[in-house]
Amino acid sequence: MTLNTASPADQSERKPLAELAGPVMNLAIAFGAALAYFKFPLHRMWWAALALASSMMRLVIYFLVSVAAIITGSGLRLGNDEPYAAHLWGIPALSLVALLTIPFAVVVWSVVRTFQGSLRSKVLHVMGLGVATLVIGTVVSNVVDPVLFPNR
Repeated sequence: MTLNTASPADQSERKPLAELAGPVMNLAIAFGAALAYFKFPLHRMWWAALALASSMMRLVIYFLVSVAAIITGSGLRLGNDEPYAAHLWGIPALSLVALLTIPFAVVVWSVVRTFQGSLRSKVLHVMGLGVATLVIGTVVSNVVDPVLFPNR
């Protein structure tokens, strides 16, 4: 189980819909920010940053969950929300990861495709965002969370 989670201490109390609250909120923020990016020219770069940050955080997590599943044979190894919700519903652990990857990837590409530059530079930009997201997520999980939530 990751530190930055609202999951109950007693893992038997976890519920599938509650596990999906975080991903659904990320998706709502990502879609809302992407719509604002295209609709409102004022603060356009802020909307792009919000849409990309919200989407990339989930996509990086999905990448890590998939790599862990390939290495260990279990999508539940990292204790992430989506595989756990799928497990609680009795469906394959990576089902929700695969399903939710699509809308998050659509948000990322819909915003990034409007950036200047070649396809290669846009792909490199997304890869750089992924690395930056991974670094920020690691710092938050391993440095900030233990300071803010020492009892977890």
